[in-house]
Amino acid sequence: MFCPDNPSLLNHVPVTVQVLDVNDNPPEIKTDEEVVVCESSRPGQVIQTIAAVDKDDFANGQRFSFSLLSGIPVNPNFTLKDNEDNTASIIARRRRFSRLVQELYELPIVVWDGGEPALSGTSTLTLQVCPCQWNGRVQTCQDERGLLSSAGLSTGALIAILLCIVILLGRCCLGLGNIKPKGMEEVMGQLAGPPPLADYWW
Repeated sequence: MFCPDNPSLLNHVPVTVQVLDVNDNPPEIKTDEEVVVCESSRPGQVIQTIAAVDKDDFANGQRFSFSLLSGIPVNPNFTLKDNEDNTASIIARRRRFSRLVQELYELPIVVWDGGEPALSGTSTLTLQVCPCQWNGRVQTCQDERGLLSSAGLSTGALIAILLCIVILLGRCCLGLGNIKPKGMEEVMGQLAGPPPLADYWW
């Protein structure tokens, strides 16, 4: 800093430049693992707790809020509870699920950040129905799904094929019960050997 009229008057002043982060990245749902729904789930049971991530830096820390996607019919299977601690819980709304009826459910979730202006991001989570033990531990859900996928057949198609096999086997068994031996006397006669010489006409 100096005076143009008198260059000898010169002074040095330290200046601090602070770079502020602009809120230009929408938040996203953090999904490190698949969301599994036990077939024995009960109403009000927490299926899974989810969190969010954001590439922006906030001076006072990140703050997220969650909600289901608006403008669509009320989901009869699941609801979402904002825990107000940057997490949300997916909660079952009905009793029991069946893989044979429906194996996969999609749940669109909106997450908002605390920036200015606030930005939002929408993520659709896929919930997979699996058989579980009494303590909630998942059984061989992934293995069964991989087996069905490699075979190229769904669970309903496999059941239909098994029913056809059972019906065909039943018809075969009923048909065998009605079979009567034919020509048994002729066969026994051949096994007994040729008739005696007296039976021949000379």
